Amino acid sequence: MTTPLMYREALQAPKRMRVQLSELAEPLARLVQQLQARPPKFIVTCGRGSSDHAGVYLRYLLELGLGIPTTSATPSILSIYGVETNLADSLVILISQSGQSPDLVKYAQMAKRQGAITLGLINSYENAPLSAHCDVVLPLHAGPEQAVAATKSYLCTLFASLQLVAVWSQNQVLQAALERLPDDLSQVPNLDWSGALSSLVDARRMLVLGRGPGRGIANEAALKFKETCSLHAEAFSSAEVLHGPLAMIRSGFPILVFDQGDAASMSIRESVSRLTEAGAQVLFSGANAPQGTIGLPVLEGLHPWCALITQIQSAYLMTARLSLQRGYNPDTPPFIAKVTKTL
Repeated sequence: MTTPLMYREALQAPKRMRVQLSELAEPLARLVQQLQARPPKFIVTCGRGSSDHAGVYLRYLLELGLGIPTTSATPSILSIYGVETNLADSLVILISQSGQSPDLVKYAQMAKRQGAITLGLINSYENAPLSAHCDVVLPLHAGPEQAVAATKSYLCTLFASLQLVAVWSQNQVLQAALERLPDDLSQVPNLDWSGALSSLVDARRMLVLGRGPGRGIANEAALKFKETCSLHAEAFSSAEVLHGPLAMIRSGFPILVFDQGDAASMSIRESVSRLTEAGAQVLFSGANAPQGTIGLPVLEGLHPWCALITQIQSAYLMTARLSLQRGYNPDTPPFIAKVTKTL
């Protein structure tokens, strides 16, 4: 079989990020001026699937970088139950690859009625129904994505999220890190994650852990294992996993852990210690893998928020290979369409 489209599209991310970095400079500056003139009291992110996972990542960035309370929307409260929530004086960030899902469109319409500022992070934004209901659209510039499993569009969403927070918070250190990130990401294919393949090729279930902004990365990796490998992967906070899931760990149970190397690192490693003591086979994505784990190489010295983008890129490339080894085609998962429209 030729190299999967999922794998090839993931490799396009650095090029697309360079385009985005150039194209978003002016609209981001205008948006930040608007937000500074009308500061939101709280922020709501709204997305489905991979876009929702990007929203989890963004939620942590907004609270850590700007100190603004941020939550994830529950679109069914409106689309199914018909109840409007009070979004006055808020910023609502709608995240979508296609901009076509009816529930996101309905949520954007409600947000505008309620007096919120609506911001769209949309890839296929031209003529998208969602774009018409956003005060501002920041195109992701990921380019056409044909594989059912989102890769470059997710990575470009994370990159746009980083740019939003860096410019809004006037964080020059982060802005400099973002200038380097496309070049950093282009080095990811040189990292050998084949050590994970033998642990997962015959696995029936696994856990994926992260903490802080790494939680959104863990959610995304777990989705890709289910979607492309028919592997039941469940994502948890590395703290939450000790509140019950620890009881199901048996010898050799595979767990993938993301550690971005920030203030959460000590807590993550304490959880890893408990898990290895219980017999888990921990695949550790982070610098200086703890004893008793299988270390998956990472690019070191990066800003922690940028490091997570390179780590999920490594996970994408490994997962595409794992799918083939398990006898699947990652580009044609059963029963799933590229554009999913939900209510």
